[in-house]
Amino acid sequence: MKPEVTSIAPSAQASAEDGQWRLFASATSADEFCRAWLALLCRQLGSVSAGAVLLESGETGTFVPIAVWPEPVGDLSYLGKVAQRALTESQGVVHRDPERALTQIGYPVQVSERTIGAVALEISVSDEARVSAVLRQLHWSIGWISDLFHRRELQEAAARTERIGSVMEGVATALRSGSLKQVLFDVANHLARQLRCSRVAVGLAEGHSVRVAALSDAAWFEKSASVVKRYSAAMEEAYDKREIVAYVRPDAAASADAALSPHELLARETSASSILSVPLLLGAKCVGAITLERSGGEAFGAGERMWMEALAALVPPIIDQRRRAERGYWARAGDDLRALLEKLFGPRHLVWKFCACAALILVALLTLVDIDYRVSAKTVIEGEVQRVAAAPFEGFIAASYVRAGDTVREGQVLCELDDRDLKIEQNKWASEKEQHEKKLREAMANREMAAIQVISAQLKQAEAQLALATEKIKRAKLVAHFDGIVVSGDLSQLIGSPVEQGKKLFEVAPLASYRVILQVDEREIRHVETGQTGALVISGIASDPTPFSVVKVTPVATAQDGRNFFRVEARLERAPPRLRPGMEGVGKIEVGERPLWWILTHSFTDWLRLTLWTWMP
Repeated sequence: MKPEVTSIAPSAQASAEDGQWRLFASATSADEFCRAWLALLCRQLGSVSAGAVLLESGETGTFVPIAVWPEPVGDLSYLGKVAQRALTESQGVVHRDPERALTQIGYPVQVSERTIGAVALEISVSDEARVSAVLRQLHWSIGWISDLFHRRELQEAAARTERIGSVMEGVATALRSGSLKQVLFDVANHLARQLRCSRVAVGLAEGHSVRVAALSDAAWFEKSASVVKRYSAAMEEAYDKREIVAYVRPDAAASADAALSPHELLARETSASSILSVPLLLGAKCVGAITLERSGGEAFGAGERMWMEALAALVPPIIDQRRRAERGYWARAGDDLRALLEKLFGPRHLVWKFCACAALILVALLTLVDIDYRVSAKTVIEGEVQRVAAAPFEGFIAASYVRAGDTVREGQVLCELDDRDLKIEQNKWASEKEQHEKKLREAMANREMAAIQVISAQLKQAEAQLALATEKIKRAKLVAHFDGIVVSGDLSQLIGSPVEQGKKLFEVAPLASYRVILQVDEREIRHVETGQTGALVISGIASDPTPFSVVKVTPVATAQDGRNFFRVEARLERAPPRLRPGMEGVGKIEVGERPLWWILTHSFTDWLRLTLWTWMP
């Protein structure tokens, strides 16, 4: 019996090991693979009393035991310390338990330099060489687990790449040239082929409802048809919820009294077994929805939902841009107005609200507030009276005592003309007068009546010529007739030069009496009236505005620099001490209160009216 027992035990052990190898080779999940792998490892090492494989849970992010040995298992919490050290240190860890004469080994499982789990073993070996051999064997064996997760990552990467490629095909379809309706029709057909759908409907949001814009395999459809309304209702359900809505037809029919959802009504209308509605979200705004349906086969899986989520994240900007580009003028204006009102009266957008309030206050100020309107004009200061000192006779300038800008007193000599010829003429006529007086006395003594009359006439002529020469000599000195300032005239460089009778040599204006000449533009002259007041700022004394009042508006315009100006005369209320004739500045005439908006825009309004009147037939 003993040989028979020994021959059966190895056979049973080999059969069990073969089963583990088959399970290891045909494992379809990570749990089965790790359990088979751990069982084979523990059998090969021989001295293992307990073992566990811990892997990272994708949901919680913690490490949980996925395989234990032997089964059924008892309490393996004592392996937690060595497993924790292996995970923390990312290297093999050996811990000896002297009380139990056992050795605990922990080894990390790494994929792409990232620790995804650990293997913890308890062996009944204490010598160093045996422990090193177990570590080497464990190191090489863990390569199977690493390879498993490597292959899984490659498969997931390939699936993601394939999914991205197919999604980009859908995006490329949406980017084709053509009208929005044609593009949506192409997208619906592409989705129907890609996801094996019996029908795909694409809808666009209009206000708070969704309108069906395209149906797969249907270039034209009746918008008022019952099935189209069912599609719109199903899309509106996804539109309202802002999330994917999935419906799978149950095996048992629903009660007639139960309230049916839009997707259930659509399924009854189209005999669909599975429906998936995906909202097209652009930020917080929903631009539309896509409804997919299958009439048979399996329901939409998680991968297909992820595919649709990826597509729904990329397509809405394209649809929204195309839709905006195809809007009419009034639609664009309405959308812009609606967006503006949402910014002004909706939540957020504080800057827009502040700017709108500021603009409203500004408009109120411009239209309701009246301020003084003043007409500006270029201004020249002139003396109220300007006396001209002209040459009294033809002669030569003998001396000049003043020039423009000098202040003179009444009776002060301005210049002298050469009077030497006049004095000679005066002596000549004085001598002739004496001769005629002597001849007149002789004729009277001889009582020659005819001679008396002739000589008397000659005597009067000599006296007149003498008086004229004497008067010219007196007028050879030009004097100021009042206190004032020489406005023009400088003869200092003309001494000895001849002058003609009546030539203007000097202009003298009084110091205390001025008048203001304003050149008012013809567009503003209608506002100016006699008696209005204003203020004047002179270039040389700009710090002291001088008040004035209008005394005369001349009705004759003069052209200057291509524009017409009217001459307006004004009287100064007070004359600054430094004011002089000839000074220029800017005067402003107060013509009354006007709205601020009118003041700012009346020039442009007048120009526009004139231009329109010119071009109107």
